[in-house]
Amino acid sequence: MARITNPLTNTEVAKAKPKDKPYRLYDGNGLVLNIAKSGTKTWYYQYSRPYTGIADMFKLGRYPALSLADARKKRAECDALIENNIDPKTDNQNQIATERNKIANDFKSVFDEWLKTKNYSETTLSKTRTAVDEIIAVIGNKPVSDITTVDCMAVLKPIEAAGHFTKLQKTRTKISQVMTHAIATGRATQNPALHLRGVFATGEVKHAPAILNEQRLGELVTAIDSYHGNFSTRRALRFAILTFARVGEVRHLKWSDLDLEKGVWIYTPPKTKKSTGVDMVSPLSTQTLQVIDEMREYATGEYVFPSSMSKSRVLSENTLNQALKRMGFDSSEQTSQGFRAIARTLLEERLEFEYALIDMQLAHKVVDGNGRAYNRLTWLDKRRDMMQSWADYLDNLKT
Repeated sequence: MARITNPLTNTEVAKAKPKDKPYRLYDGNGLVLNIAKSGTKTWYYQYSRPYTGIADMFKLGRYPALSLADARKKRAECDALIENNIDPKTDNQNQIATERNKIANDFKSVFDEWLKTKNYSETTLSKTRTAVDEIIAVIGNKPVSDITTVDCMAVLKPIEAAGHFTKLQKTRTKISQVMTHAIATGRATQNPALHLRGVFATGEVKHAPAILNEQRLGELVTAIDSYHGNFSTRRALRFAILTFARVGEVRHLKWSDLDLEKGVWIYTPPKTKKSTGVDMVSPLSTQTLQVIDEMREYATGEYVFPSSMSKSRVLSENTLNQALKRMGFDSSEQTSQGFRAIARTLLEERLEFEYALIDMQLAHKVVDGNGRAYNRLTWLDKRRDMMQSWADYLDNLKT
């Protein structure tokens, strides 16, 4: 004979006291009141999972916030779900996820969530956040599900009109990446940025200005050597044109990156850090080693070329370009980043070094006939000879 469970009364529930061990009071039809040793009273729904028949319990809420009458209403709702082969616990979890997504459905929240999946440097993080702030300034921080192609056009058209085509591409890509994340997390169903491929002008590819005339280049090398500004700036420019490394790599050069006994600089180029993570081993000419030696007493921190404001901070790229401008070389003629273009062209055309050797020293990805990337130690001796020839060539151009 089946056990008959008498329904609970409000008085029984209110007067239920804690005991040495947790215990339960049963209202019938799966409604259970759990009384903990601490005196906390919690309503649960006992049921068998649809399809599997496995026994389970679903927390309804705590008493007295959830009264006996309200607990019975929740039990009835659970009974209805079970009748339709829906697990009450799973249904509740889905509802919570849906509500959370509604709360964090705006573009900025989805962007912040997406950004956490990226292992960006602090500089890239800052630039990315600034780019997204500019997007939001135009379209507002609206729900991602409401963002349209027209919104994207409102952001991108002014950038196109200003002729900033690289920024245009990066901004469109950023919108697309955030929207793709929104789709993957169930907060949007389409990516409006995908419909904009090929819509905008691409503009001309502009390379960093570079002096290729030998007489003018000689004037540049002389001007750098005789610059009367900040010592760290002068030596950083000298180092940059001798090594033709990326300016950011020069500015962030640390003493720990140098192996002076072997005469090499070992670092991981940021451009390839994500894709390969392979260290670049760059041989240093005698002139470059002299620059390093001159910085020993000046640079007492971790950076070889510290800022004039603080020995714990690096020089800014703008500082280097402003120094060039004060020497009489404005940004339309030469920038610090353009040193790479000078070396790439003249090493091949004037000094007749192989292009692959030059590309390797530029920290570009160089592959063999089978498409495999060369090791960064490849041609180290040949590159050492090339770097010494380059340094001697520059010195011979001085006026």
